[in-house]
Parts: sequence; C-alpha cells; structure tokens
Amino acid sequence: MSYLGLHWEDWVVLGFYLIGITLIGVWSYRQVHNVSDFFMGGRRFGKIFMMFFAFGAGTSSEQAVSVSAGGFRNGLAGIWYQFLWLWATPFYWIIAPVFRRMRALTTSDFFEARYDQSTALLYCILGILMSITFIAGSLFGGAQMVVGLAGGINPETGAPYFPPEYAVGAMTIMFILYGFAGGLNAAVITDFIQGVLTIIFSFLLLPFALSVAAEVVGTDNGFAAIRGGVPGRDGAQMLSLTMNSEVALRLKEEPITPFYILMLSLTGLVGIVVQPHIMGVCGAGKTEFEGRFGFTVGNFLKRLCTIAWVFTGLACVIIYLAPESPYMTPDRLAQLQADSQEMTAFSDQIFGRAAHDILPTIAPGLVGLLFASLLAAIMSTCDAQMVVGSGLFTENIYRRYIVKNASPTHYVWVGRFAGLAIVAAAIIMMGQFENVIHALTGYILAVATFMGLSFWFGITWRGFTPKAVWASTLATFAVWYLTHKHTPFGWLAALGETPALQQNIDYLPSLFREWLWDLAPITKSEVKNATSVPWQILMYLSAGAVTGILVSLLTKRTPEDKLDHFYKLIRTPIRPGEEVKEPCTLPDDHLPTETGKLIPWKDLEIPRPSFVGTVGFLVSWGIVALIVGVTYGLARLG
Repeated sequence: MSYLGLHWEDWVVLGFYLIGITLIGVWSYRQVHNVSDFFMGGRRFGKIFMMFFAFGAGTSSEQAVSVSAGGFRNGLAGIWYQFLWLWATPFYWIIAPVFRRMRALTTSDFFEARYDQSTALLYCILGILMSITFIAGSLFGGAQMVVGLAGGINPETGAPYFPPEYAVGAMTIMFILYGFAGGLNAAVITDFIQGVLTIIFSFLLLPFALSVAAEVVGTDNGFAAIRGGVPGRDGAQMLSLTMNSEVALRLKEEPITPFYILMLSLTGLVGIVVQPHIMGVCGAGKTEFEGRFGFTVGNFLKRLCTIAWVFTGLACVIIYLAPESPYMTPDRLAQLQADSQEMTAFSDQIFGRAAHDILPTIAPGLVGLLFASLLAAIMSTCDAQMVVGSGLFTENIYRRYIVKNASPTHYVWVGRFAGLAIVAAAIIMMGQFENVIHALTGYILAVATFMGLSFWFGITWRGFTPKAVWASTLATFAVWYLTHKHTPFGWLAALGETPALQQNIDYLPSLFREWLWDLAPITKSEVKNATSVPWQILMYLSAGAVTGILVSLLTKRTPEDKLDHFYKLIRTPIRPGEEVKEPCTLPDDHLPTETGKLIPWKDLEIPRPSFVGTVGFLVSWGIVALIVGVTYGLARLG
C-alpha cells in the first residue's frame, strides 16, 4: 500500500521522526530566555556539536542534488559544484577565530565595528537577501529530491507522484515551526541529527548504486560499469575531473575547465565569509577553538560526502541510460535523449530516484528514513538561515532605527515574525531557478561575493574605507546583473503578469551582453546564449576589487581610534566563560592581545600566525590533497 509514491513503512518511519523532532523543538523553546539564546544559542556548544552545526548549516538537500545531478550530466567534473569550496577549507581554520573574537551577534556588527553604521545597514540588507537566496535554493533542491524519492513522474498522468508544491509546503511548515520556537539552539541540535543521517545515507546508497550499475551491464564491478559508459557517454571522459568543449557541446553544458574550477573556487572563498550563518557557525561555541574545529572539520566531512554524491550520480548514468536498463522504458529513454530540458529535470531528481528504486531492496522504511534525513537537512539549513536573517533585521534595523529600548522578549518575537517574512520572500524567489546548478552558480555563489571583498580587505588593510565598501558592493552587483543570463528581478514581472515590464527589465542587460560579446567573444558561453560563468565571475570580482581600491585611495579613512579598537578586538583571544555586555566589545578581564605582524607594513594587518594556526593550516592542506587523491583513485578503480 502506498500514498503519494511512498509505502506505509516509509510513512511510519517519517511519523516517528516528526514526533521526535517536535519534542526537541519544545525543549529548545524552553532554553530561549534572551536575544543571545535565540540568535547565538547562548554560546554554549562544544566541538562535536559545532562540527555537526557547521556540517549541517552548510549542507542541504540541493547540494546532494546538485552534485549528483552534475555527475549524472557532466561526469566526475560535476563534483566541482561542491568541491569549489575544497580549496577554501584550510582558510576556515585561520578565519574562524576572527569571527569568534569579534564577540558579535551578526556579521552586520562586524561591518559597523570596522567601518560605520551605513555599511552595517548595507550588509544587513544584503545578508537578508542572502538568507532568502539560500532558503530558496534549499527548498528548490529539496522539492526535486522529494519528487525523485516518490518515484518521479507518473507515466499515466504525466505529473509527479508527489507534487513538488506539497513538498515545499511541508518542508516550509516544519522548519518555520522549529526555528520559530528554538532559534539557533534548535538549529544546532537539528544539525547534529541531520549530520549523522546525511553521512549515513551518503555512503549507504553508493555501494548499492554501484552494485545495481554492475548488474545492469553484466559486470562484477560498478566502477568498471561506469568506465564502460553508455551510448553517447564515453566512460573515460565521465571519469575525468574536467570536461572538454566537445563533450560540453554534446551535453549542452558549459565546459568545466581548470579556469572554470579556479573561478568557482575563488568566488567560494570570497563569499563564504559573509554568508549570514557563518558568524553563528564560528561564534556559538564555548571558545574560539570550538568554532575553529567545527568550521573546518565539519566542512571536511561535507567534502567526503560530496565524493559519495558524485559517484552515485555516475552510477545512475548506467542504471538509467544504459539501453539494457530495466529501470527505464525505451520510449522514456528516447525522450530524455532527445530533449535536453527533460534530461536536466530528470538529473535534478536523480539522487532521490535512485534512493526510491534501490533502498527498498535493502530494507523496508529506508526511503522514509531518507525522507526524514531530507527534512532534517532542509530544517537545519533553512532554520539557521531564517534565524540569522531575522537576527540581522531585529538587531541592526528594528532595534537601532525603529524600537530602541524594548524588552528581550519583544525582540525575540520580532525576530520570529521577521523570519516568516524572509521565508515568504524565498518561496517567491524559487521561481527564478531553472535547475539546481543554475541556482548555485547563478545566484547562491554570486550574491555572497557582493560584500565578501570588503570583508577580506577590512581585516587585512587599514586603508579600505566605508565609501569603498559601498562602491565595491555596487560595482560587483552591477557587473553581475548586467552579465546575468536572466535578470534577478524577473519575478516582479511574473507576479504582475506584465510581459512588457519583463521586456523593459531585460533590455539593459541584454544590450550590455551583446556589446560585451562583440568586444570580447571569449566571454560568451559556447553552448548557451549567456555569459560564460567563469568569465562572469572574473569580471564582477575584478570590478568590485578595482573599484574598492580606487575609492579607498580617494576617500576619507575610518578614524584611527576606531581601527585600533577593531584590530585589538580580533587579536584578543577568547577567555573561557567570558561575558560580553555589548557586541564587538572586550570584557574588562580579557586575555592579553596578540601582537606582531607577518608583514611589517603600517597599513597591512596580517598577524603573525600562531603555532596552532600554522599546524592546523598545513594539516588541512594535507587533508585536501588526500581527498583529491581519494577521488582520483576511485575514478581509476574501473
């Protein structure tokens, strides 16, 4: 017996999960007594919880979906849709103490302490936009996975067994209730649960997917089955970490070249520091070491899961596209091969579809448990984003400009209702996404870079000015907007059903793109009528950096006493159990401030690395090399 594509065993498992998570939510609600409890979890968590918080807050359904979809469509090179952060991970060990030493509630506090109130307000607006974007991407990817988990498209009706709008509605209600009650405290606890489940299912599905792939083509090795390929998909190329132009043209995807990988990695490093949840990821621990350990190790766990996701996608190429596949009818296979949009939509559902077809052969109820894991992933990411976004509004707009002296309970409730508005905007934004990879490369990565440059300049160079923050942010946004395939405001026209408005919105960017492609043909994608993704990244990051530096040289600097306080703040280690009365201030009994610069230039503020920082940084690079080596080695097993 089944309902909406799921068997009764799956519904039972899902029901028990929902009851358990509700009890945790009630307990979390009772732990919220003030603003710090709601937005920072009381800074009470240890290394293990912080590790899973970093893993869970930065790991959601759309990432497993995007990597497995990328593997299914682009081969092993699809791993870079998440490995783009691999090269940035060692820097997490270095940057995490800066966040904790800020003693801040939100990243907006950082911009006020380093620059001025106007830049804090700018970040507040942009941070809320980032939260909206991340929630929209997570819900979009989650909906695609749910459709796959339920069996995909019903051939009799042509509609999904589990309508995606049902999935979005259910997931939204769950994480709103959870985050509404417990704030970041609830988010950290769900991240622990979700982290365990995600790791289990990332590696549980892979060996069985490889086994099924081997059975489909009659071999005894799933990796050998992948290397054998299918018609139109050369196995050796599928197992390459890059994708050449010839293959890209056939698949109607942009080539994944070393330049593409470099630009994705650079934008990941620039943008990660201003993602709204990172202050909580690094700042909710007892001391700075908890934040450092959790941020770095939690993200290395994610990189390992990424390997499982991409090889699951590769195995699915054999399972579903091999001519002898029992999982695909000849008519459906021909339809997918003839229609690139159909193939893209199918690839977005591939991780869930594989789970639907394979997990019931292992044990009943596993699909329901994976569904529960999916809900936990959505909840952990979306409730964290909802809480930090609402924190930006409550602490940096509402408390400062609207109601200045209300009770802590008043501000907590304002934060809760602000979170509801953020979620509503995210649901509207979902209509902008073509597929999960477009959501990642077109929006999620880009939006975070608009002020990322100002963060990096701010902690390393005294000369970067408040006006430069505004100029750099606007320049980065403007170049991204003008080179973007679809204007980011198209949903306004869709809401009003006014094609003329849409045409007017598109006019300037399309005119700019045509001019750019005539001037520099290399910047146009070879396979789509759009700007090449790596060239677009290079252009908007260069525009932001150059504009910011030039404006800094021409405008008034931040007062020296304010700069002295800021750099003293981020150079003063956290004392265990210290109490800070106001964000971005030092307690009276603070530890001695670290002194010494790596480069003894007056305006450069790059500190001499500590022993712990140096060893951890080098070890992290060793782990990066190991992860790349494992990925390369697995690709050669066949």
